[in-house]
Amino acid sequence: MTARTHSLLQAVPSVTPYLTTGERTRRRIKTFGLRMLAKSRLTRLIGYRYGGSGVILMFHHFTRNTRAHLDQGCLIGDFDRILAGLRDRGREVVTLDEATRRIAENDPRPFAVLTFDDGYRSNINLALPVLEKYAAPATIYVPTEMMTRTINAWWLGLTELFRSRERIEIEPMEQRFTCPDTNSKIAGLRRAVAWVWEDFHRAEMLGPTFRNHGICVADIVARHVLDDAGVKAADRHPLIEIGAHTTTHRALALLNEDELRADIADNKAYLEALLGREVPHFAYPYGPPSLSGEREPRVVREAGFRTAVTTTPGCLFPAHADHMFTLPRQNAEFTADSASYTECGIDGLFRALATRGGNPLAGVTAPAA
Repeated sequence: MTARTHSLLQAVPSVTPYLTTGERTRRRIKTFGLRMLAKSRLTRLIGYRYGGSGVILMFHHFTRNTRAHLDQGCLIGDFDRILAGLRDRGREVVTLDEATRRIAENDPRPFAVLTFDDGYRSNINLALPVLEKYAAPATIYVPTEMMTRTINAWWLGLTELFRSRERIEIEPMEQRFTCPDTNSKIAGLRRAVAWVWEDFHRAEMLGPTFRNHGICVADIVARHVLDDAGVKAADRHPLIEIGAHTTTHRALALLNEDELRADIADNKAYLEALLGREVPHFAYPYGPPSLSGEREPRVVREAGFRTAVTTTPGCLFPAHADHMFTLPRQNAEFTADSASYTECGIDGLFRALATRGGNPLAGVTAPAA
């Protein structure tokens, strides 16, 4: 930070961020509503139209204390409840290969697929014992630079910044925060993350902020994410399959054609060399910021993948057999109650809300495979 920038930033008043009364109220109403819907099973009526034959669930990292991670991740107890709920509903947890077979053959047996993004150590340390308890397979999508510790994991940097500091200056935001307690840290982190999501070019602007606060992103990644050896060991487990997630975990829509091809193909080649096998499954980083239209699915297909998952909420139908590179995926993380949230998602509630009762098919506008 230059002296001029520092001087200008000092003129900006420091704020203590808090969730507004409206935000807190909306979250309480959402949590209560989801719990009531899940308990009453009313969403199963929606499921007749929106539930499809299967669903792909999306997780990132797991925790025993979401507040310690500033209201992020999935409580491991909720994850256990989710798998118990799938079993009780007669939904078999299957691999992506089995899911694609069932879609292609219009197999009516209900199923679910479990996917974990980014390769966090908690996928193994916390989630794997639960997977073993239910004999449930999962796919872990891993970016190359997570393993090499060279990634711009800006979201981890911001989390550590707010977790470990009370006074925070984010120069490119032109914001100064004072966060004396967990609630203000959560609110500040949400503001900073939302600022990046408004324009993903901003993710590249945070490096000086981390350095000025003594935050080493590479060290944070090393603490929280599997390395080459850990990824290789995970892939040897009979319940775990490693998938691709780009080289750099950038928003793909920002890249030119050559950068896009390299970011996707190089990750596939790196993982295949590490694992000694084909890596046929891919996940787009961030979801919509990586999908500008037909370009990204086309490049993924040309790179030799067989499937690609988005973050578009929705369930799986036979029509997806012709659209394997824009498969919908239901978020399964809601720290207040991931199990109830997922129960509603499995029935297609969020697709129904997003379309206002419209088309139940998500992700079928890309060209056929």
